[in-house]
Amino acid sequence: MIDCVEVWPQLARVRVDSVKVEPELLLVRAVTKNVPRSCPGCGVAPRRVHSRHGRRVADERVGSRPVVIELSVRRLLRGNPGCGRVTFVEQVEALTERYQRRTPALRRPVETVAIALAGAAGARLLHPLGQQLSWTTVLNVLMRTPVPEPEEVPPVVGVDEFALLKGQKYATILTDAVTGRRLDVLVDREPATVTAWLKAPPGIRAVCRDGSNAFAKAITDAGRGIVQVADR
Repeated sequence: MIDCVEVWPQLARVRVDSVKVEPELLLVRAVTKNVPRSCPGCGVAPRRVHSRHGRRVADERVGSRPVVIELSVRRLLRGNPGCGRVTFVEQVEALTERYQRRTPALRRPVETVAIALAGAAGARLLHPLGQQLSWTTVLNVLMRTPVPEPEEVPPVVGVDEFALLKGQKYATILTDAVTGRRLDVLVDREPATVTAWLKAPPGIRAVCRDGSNAFAKAITDAGRGIVQVADR
């Protein structure tokens, strides 16, 4: 007999009561353990348990079956009278997150698809992966996904323009000239806009550009002795 924790390591922090194998579903029923929790608002340990209620979260598939975890969690009463939270619901690491109906293990691939394909295309790809999500839900997942913290600007930057509306409206993209990683997208291709961007981050030593006189002027106006590398 295989231990549930060997299949679902995230269940190590709860007590599994039953695993029910249904034709189209694996249903896991579990209860949180009575371990100390801290208030997410003030960090003070709660005074007592207010009540219990059930949560239902989807997890990664096992074989061809989707997995649903029915979890009984505690609602805890604040221990600090000055805290703005009267009660709070405990979260189980690697299993539950606030306002989420999916485990972190399932949320990550759903977010990856949402970022890559967004609405309808993302929903179509998630369907054979066992996630019956509408295109609006996929968009909501995308909108809730936190934007990564900006990385340090590299010493060698690439700059180029691209058309938003060919012949009428253009924007500027700035990249890491070595890795190709996108650094920023500017709303237009005006020299003043590019100059303002180049003045902000320290450490830029060279800028790779095309033969555009506008970009040449923008780099010169930045006034930092930046080396210009122009292609033909």
